[in-house]
Amino acid sequence: MEIQESTREGCTVLALRGRLDRRAAPRLQQVLRKRLTQQPVAVVCDLSGLQSLDPDCAGLFTVAAHHPSSSWPDTPLLLCCAAPTVAEALDRLGVPRFVPVHASLEDAVRDAGRRPPYLRDELLLASVPTAPAAARRFVRERWRSWQVLLDAQGDAAKRTAAAELLDRAELLASELVTNALLHARTDVRLRLALRGDRLHLGVHDGGSRLLRLVGGDPDAEAGRGLLLVERLARAWGVYRPPEGGKVVWCVLALEVR
Repeated sequence: MEIQESTREGCTVLALRGRLDRRAAPRLQQVLRKRLTQQPVAVVCDLSGLQSLDPDCAGLFTVAAHHPSSSWPDTPLLLCCAAPTVAEALDRLGVPRFVPVHASLEDAVRDAGRRPPYLRDELLLASVPTAPAAARRFVRERWRSWQVLLDAQGDAAKRTAAAELLDRAELLASELVTNALLHARTDVRLRLALRGDRLHLGVHDGGSRLLRLVGGDPDAEAGRGLLLVERLARAWGVYRPPEGGKVVWCVLALEVR
């Protein structure tokens, strides 16, 4: 697959040509991460030249868009100009729920200019028994300081959705911190970021072993962290940042019924 780079109104445009398959995916993933950390107005993937998309590779767009790098870049990732077969593959795999997909490059660039920046913060936690409680308190205080609940005033459905999201965020922050303390036994950094109706959580610890989801009882007192993430988050993953250790991240969405 060929990747052609250009700029447009402050956005980095990556025009993809050929086939996105398992052989091409690692290079595209590397380019996306590098360009996102450079923090242009946005990174836009022009898919007009993409002939085919391996379903196993479509998720890399979601991972790249919500990748909790050490600097928490506030650069959005957008897709545009997908051919019908590629657009159908993206839609079938749920990519548009997490990464905006536009019909034209002009629409994508216009959308990028309207997108709000991340509100973000992080907390360093020592490896002590009180860390999970501190994580819950941090999430609750930052959420309220960002006035998300105030923005939902006057709309009962939004107030309910905001309260439910906060409950989920506190629970997952506590579980991920607990998980990190149990398995890595190091200090951890809890990262929190908000863009629109998406809340991003990330827990960075000094452990080297990447975690994986295993079977079990999500209501058990121990070992339920990733099971809860799988059940409650819209997207999640684990990766090794350049500075070492690992980050477990997840994305929650404000769901108004």
